[in-house]
Amino acid sequence: MTTAVRERVRAGAAPRYIAEIQGLRTVALLMVAAFHIWFGRVSGGVDVFLLVSAYLLTRSLVSAAEQGRGVSLVRYILRKFARLLPAAAAATLLSLAGALLVLSQRSWEDLAQQALAAITYTMNFWLQGNAVDYLAQARSTASVFQHFWSLSVQGQMFILWPIVHVLVALLFRARVRQALLIVFLVIGLASFAWSVISVAQDQRLAYFDTWGRLWEFAAGSVFALIAPSLRLSTRVKQWMGWVGLAAVLATGWLLPVESAFPGVAALWPVLAAGLVLVAADSPRQPGDHGNALLRHPVLEQSGKYMYALYLTHWPALVLFAAATGIERPNPLQGLGIIAVSAVASVLIYHFVEHPVARFTRTGRTVALRQIAAIVVSIALVLASVVAVRVQLDRAADAQAGALSGLDLTVMGANADPDREFASVYPGEALTASFAKEPGQPCADDDPYNAGICRDWGQLESPERSIVIVGSSHSTAMSPMLMETVEQHPTWHVRTFTSPGCYFHWPAENAWPDDVGGCSNTWKVANAYILDRSPDMVFTIASLTHTDGTEDLFGGSFPAWVEYLHERTGTLVVGLRDNPRTDFNPLECAEREGFDSAACSFSADLSVPGLAGYATSIHEAGGVFIDLNDHICPDGVCTPALGGIVTYVDNSHIGEHFAASLARLFSTDLRAYAGWYPSDPWD
Repeated sequence: MTTAVRERVRAGAAPRYIAEIQGLRTVALLMVAAFHIWFGRVSGGVDVFLLVSAYLLTRSLVSAAEQGRGVSLVRYILRKFARLLPAAAAATLLSLAGALLVLSQRSWEDLAQQALAAITYTMNFWLQGNAVDYLAQARSTASVFQHFWSLSVQGQMFILWPIVHVLVALLFRARVRQALLIVFLVIGLASFAWSVISVAQDQRLAYFDTWGRLWEFAAGSVFALIAPSLRLSTRVKQWMGWVGLAAVLATGWLLPVESAFPGVAALWPVLAAGLVLVAADSPRQPGDHGNALLRHPVLEQSGKYMYALYLTHWPALVLFAAATGIERPNPLQGLGIIAVSAVASVLIYHFVEHPVARFTRTGRTVALRQIAAIVVSIALVLASVVAVRVQLDRAADAQAGALSGLDLTVMGANADPDREFASVYPGEALTASFAKEPGQPCADDDPYNAGICRDWGQLESPERSIVIVGSSHSTAMSPMLMETVEQHPTWHVRTFTSPGCYFHWPAENAWPDDVGGCSNTWKVANAYILDRSPDMVFTIASLTHTDGTEDLFGGSFPAWVEYLHERTGTLVVGLRDNPRTDFNPLECAEREGFDSAACSFSADLSVPGLAGYATSIHEAGGVFIDLNDHICPDGVCTPALGGIVTYVDNSHIGEHFAASLARLFSTDLRAYAGWYPSDPWD
């Protein structure tokens, strides 16, 4: 998403200017913005941008090599980033400022990390590391910097691609075009094969993967290398241009871009845009005036604002959703978002992008000016990130003080229903999250190290031993145990958890030899339980859904309870899963207030077959505990209860509210485990 179509090398002019390329980039950007704002889909426009970026870069550098004009690799890269970074920094600072005003302090830590990732062209790695599913999450909770993923991939290529060009030019001076064609074909085929494999394995990660996107860059370079040698009639070129443009426009409507790219499906926009580029750049015959639409002055002149518009439209959309709770803007609201983005892009272009570009192109110290532009851009964002961190540290100190004043015996699930609380903890404070796994990571050489494996307490000959196994919901509800466990340092707790890893077990523990992921977590946990015979195993014994339905684990859960109990004497405690919803009650409460009825949701606590399911678990030697009537009294789940936040997202119970359930949990458990204290606070 470079800011100009005219490319320059160290000496001499670049190849002729092609208005269609500017028009194509403008159309693609408008597609991106429109699909994001109004249709909640991905248009494929970003794939076109990546292709065009590589096309222009290769077109410029190969021309310089063939004309014998040396290209200074360092200066070329400096020039690229001196042009890109100032506008990116301006948009980052604007987005950060807007997010700090609209979003609660709970999101500031991630915001600081994301701003730094955005300005250093590593945002795609951040999104991969946090397992973000592109466009699957609600707009109101999406990152305002999420769109920087494509700029990050492009920025990484703006370092790698010139290096490839320069190395090939040094080795194959006489036949540089042919050599580059072979190199990019090999890179493209290898990357394409990897993208197909990675999409099949985990499309969420593949979507942001640099290596899975290399083939789109390689395709742009291949098109640039072959275009000058093609001799096409004016009619054929017109046909290619219009068909290619129509196919580009149809991408988002016909293909599941967000769930299938960058695999085989991405060939559609890549080949479509390639038709447009080759038709526009191949030698022209007299009377060939190109594609009238893409050459239109409106598209061409608008093109200079497109980079800034791309930078600003996504943050405007996310902040609008976060401030209003409206996930899908209507036509008028969408126009308002576009208008705000357009104003911001014009300001960025005229007051940042264009002046800095002019500053870095003139004078005797061009390289120093370019370095200064890069350093200042990064420094401004870094300074803002540091300022956010300072404020977060202050908030953490304030929250620590508030935490010391919490009395869980009369708050949360233990509060008097008639008591009114002046404030809600932690409200909009720094931390409102579900609990982390207790203890320290298991030893690397531990034969039972699987999933998220952690140890708490006395490892050798503990007085009591407890195993927590399952999904993040097992982790989220663990404070109801740890309130008691932490008073007994001679006890030991081992956790085997993995996100989304709910109960599953093959009859008679007959696991296949080769299992991975979630299955391996349960397989290893079972082996550990059979070997160590812990006093208690804690897990979640049902699975709720956002539509209000709930799955009971049928006969397999009682069979598992019986299998372990007969062989180890272990007491398996199965907790009923808490209700879920399709929105974030806490985010809603921050907009509407904790007393707003719009932020509550109803839960059906009377599931058919629940009583029989609980009885079968008890008869198998286990315990089924249901605390949902304390989480959602009378079947109504609220964002806060008894002065403490309940839900920190659409399904996880907050750490401190879960801790407030400790006495209720202990009371139910005590009837089956006489060694377990009946009151954690007594």
